[in-house]
Amino acid sequence: MAAQKEQKQKQVTDEEIFASCSFSSLGLQPSLCDQLRERLGFETPTQVQAQAIPVILSGRHVLVNAATGTGKTIAYLAPIIHHLQKYDPRIQRADGTFGMCFSIFFFC
Repeated sequence: MAAQKEQKQKQVTDEEIFASCSFSSLGLQPSLCDQLRERLGFETPTQVQAQAIPVILSGRHVLVNAATGTGKTIAYLAPIIHHLQKYDPRIQRADGTFGMCFSIFFFC
């Protein structure tokens, strides 16, 4: 029985998971791309992220359905952070919950 399950499981390669583009090519702020790379270690977006982020950035409603571990959380959060970075004056931790949510991503 266990052997049958193993045979049914498909081996997934990096080429199937990761896109052949960069986070910056998806239209994200350069500073956000730097944070994704330097703090989180994300060099290349997944296929899910590459497909979802541009659509979310455009303001359209999106429902992403993909397997666990394919990058859905970053696909949703990166565009939110992208838009929050446009606020001027810059949001500080002292600005309350809104500022704290924004700050946690970059400073923790």
